[in-house]
Amino acid sequence: MKLVPTSLMKHAAIAGLCLAAMNGARADAFAQSVLLIDNFRLLHSSGDAFKSTDFTTLVDSVSARATASLNGVSSTATLDGSTPDVAHQFVGLPTAPRAENDFAHFSALPSLPGTFGYADQNMTGSAMTIGSQQAGARVDTRADASLGSDGKAGGESDVGTLALFKFTLGTSETMSISFDARPMTQAYASNGSGSGTNAIARLAWSVNIKNVETGQLMLDYSPGKLNGESLSSRNGQAFGTSTFDPGWLNFSAKSLQLNANDTYMLTINQGTFANAMQKTAVPEPGSLALFGLGLLGMSLMARRRK
Repeated sequence: MKLVPTSLMKHAAIAGLCLAAMNGARADAFAQSVLLIDNFRLLHSSGDAFKSTDFTTLVDSVSARATASLNGVSSTATLDGSTPDVAHQFVGLPTAPRAENDFAHFSALPSLPGTFGYADQNMTGSAMTIGSQQAGARVDTRADASLGSDGKAGGESDVGTLALFKFTLGTSETMSISFDARPMTQAYASNGSGSGTNAIARLAWSVNIKNVETGQLMLDYSPGKLNGESLSSRNGQAFGTSTFDPGWLNFSAKSLQLNANDTYMLTINQGTFANAMQKTAVPEPGSLALFGLGLLGMSLMARRRK
């Protein structure tokens, strides 16, 4: 039996390691989550929009938040007001990857837009008719996390809008909500990025009306396509791209009978969330892999001459 020289075994091992590095070099992860709510209205049983004059008492409070983070560094902005417009937040790039209030989706993957956490929010209009302003609110939110570099990295961003309306009606009747929505989530993990890589994008949207005195829920609505069904996720084992993008959809729901002179609280929550993580370092393939192949070839040639 012929013994393989130790030097040749060492050279082959080095070359094998270099080839392994070449096969697992990419560590990209990306997640984006965008939710557009348009023409949100509070409606009478007749289908007409509520007017501010239909309420004997009406107190509204709207707060919004945008948070972006990357590798332990975060940037957050919050804003209260009738129609808050939170400044976009980003960490990682020298300039924001999107302009203020740009809620367009990023282009098709796997071409990543960079390494960053990003979030933005904007709200306009009103859910009811106020004076000459017709009912129809719009709320746009987005969150993005992108990792295009090797090594240990994490990026996440989230944005939320919370609207509270404390009200009393002059006349007993039902209250309906109606709106259009464009949900979109996408997650991507590159081939060979390893078990430490994952990307998750999800949405959350709900509305409820509660009787303040009794605690009874008069309306509790959280459509699946704006919640669990919208989840997109990928990781190093289940690599590739997962996308949820059904286009514009219409949603509506109707409350139980609301009593005149009772006090109710209407709460709307909207959130978009994106997370990307790469826990394990992945070596660069280039010159190391080529050097390994060359070393193995030289060793085999030297062996043949002997």
